[in-house]
Amino acid sequence: MSRPNLPALQAGAYLLETLVAALVLAFGILGLTGLHASSIRASNETRFRAEACSIANGIIAAMWIETAARMDADFCAGCAKLASWQTKAASLLPSAEVRVDLAGAGLSAESRSVTVTVSWQMVGSAERHQFVSTAQIGKNP
Repeated sequence: MSRPNLPALQAGAYLLETLVAALVLAFGILGLTGLHASSIRASNETRFRAEACSIANGIIAAMWIETAARMDADFCAGCAKLASWQTKAASLLPSAEVRVDLAGAGLSAESRSVTVTVSWQMVGSAERHQFVSTAQIGKNP
């Protein structure tokens, strides 16, 4: 079977269609790669937020076994128990900082209002993320 001769204007049309299809495919693959990268970033942000929540809740749980007077000694800036939590946060979160505010008065004389703030900064990001947890620790009326 012989093919009819194509006019001169149609010569290379199949090649042009193939190049356009390859270009469309390349943009599709590029879009999927971008989508995959953003899903990995969102997954990392979620994991870091869960780690920060766990650290803050762990600090509050450790405070529950302390008296109000011992909390000042164990969880002040530079104290041993807080320093160990800061080390744990630094190993789990990028550029992590842990702050404990013990200044709040509690609901009773034997309780304290405590605020724990865990903050971190994602690599390549300008904004700092933070998780804040507040609790009433001690004997409440």
